[in-house]
Amino acid sequence: MLSRKTHDETAGLAEREGAAPGPDRFERRRADIIAAAIPVLNGHGFKGMRLTAVAELIGLRATGVTYYFPRKEELAVACLESGYAIFHELLDQAEQAPDAASRIARLISLFVERDAAVRRGEAMPLSSFASIRALEGEHRDRVTEGYKRMFRRVRGLLATPELAHIDKVGRTIRTLVLLEQLYWANVWLGDFDLEHFPRLAQRMTDIVVNGLGLPEADLTPSDLDLRNADASRDAAKENFLMAATRQINEHGYRGASVDRISASLNLTKGAFYHHNEAKDDLVAACFRRSFGIAREAQRRVRAMPGTEFNRLLTAAAGLIRFQLGAEGPLLRTSVLSSMPQEHQVEIMSQSYKVSRQFSSFIADAVADGSGRAVDPAVAGAMLHAGINVASDVRILDLSHESDIVGRFMQVLFSGLAAR
Repeated sequence: MLSRKTHDETAGLAEREGAAPGPDRFERRRADIIAAAIPVLNGHGFKGMRLTAVAELIGLRATGVTYYFPRKEELAVACLESGYAIFHELLDQAEQAPDAASRIARLISLFVERDAAVRRGEAMPLSSFASIRALEGEHRDRVTEGYKRMFRRVRGLLATPELAHIDKVGRTIRTLVLLEQLYWANVWLGDFDLEHFPRLAQRMTDIVVNGLGLPEADLTPSDLDLRNADASRDAAKENFLMAATRQINEHGYRGASVDRISASLNLTKGAFYHHNEAKDDLVAACFRRSFGIAREAQRRVRAMPGTEFNRLLTAAAGLIRFQLGAEGPLLRTSVLSSMPQEHQVEIMSQSYKVSRQFSSFIADAVADGSGRAVDPAVAGAMLHAGINVASDVRILDLSHESDIVGRFMQVLFSGLAAR
């Protein structure tokens, strides 16, 4: 059961830590702790979150935090549930719009507006939902159910008469892409001044709703097989990279233990360390492998004949197909925040390189008339995010559905209203 100390057991402790009795004071201090914990959780992940670090941010000792949250898991749950509450408040307003496009526009506008408020110090940060995967047992069950409720409500934005032709799987894929665009916007919006955020929200909305392609564009990509993209890599090392990537995507960076990675390959922990010096180095290698495959796709299509739009289309399709294939998936960028700081700078730099290369393709497609006129800087980051989230198809067990690659391509290149 989720534990909570009774008032009789802890009233004296509360007094010593400055938490005077009374429900209003209790809830205010509890909210202060959650607000302090969210940046720690986002920056270090659940496994790396320390109650002492949270306590120091608001002038308490660790025992002061445990009065309100006896276990670290309960604090993480509260952080995540605060994020759900924020989304539900945004959805309360978005749902008032008359059609799917207007609802999506409203949600994006509200999300970006709130992101600006967070950066100005006027609102509490949104908890990263990547931490869900690091929790276990009843705590994971609770936050997973909360996320599902939020997800279903976002998906409900698309349950409108004009989109009645889209089945449940199609709406699920569109919801995955939409939410990923919001999560990843938290990262790339920081490259711009706050005064530009309303304009950026409009450009995001245009890309989400209308896609990257011209109306009636041919979405048939050229052949691009990324299997064995690096034939020079040691086979045993490649197996560890694939196994580690899958475990990290499912359990988070810190939740993917050496034991879990080794067990997925039917190997001992000793065998792991025979091939890898340390887990951190292996995870960094997983990111390098993923970004290396993305750059290889971009490099190969540059030499292909045809329009710039077809090259862009082919690179995206090849990467999504790789995500769902035997050698996939690519590592989810959502686990980056819980990586050790010494690896984050390098990995983020590599991620930006991939996004900027997509931006270059998009700019060239706009220039030669084969692509729709969109903001290349925004669109490159958004396409990268859309490709990245395709790995969640494995977790949602949608791989058996027909033409999953084609469904993703329609959403990314024709927009959320595409058939």
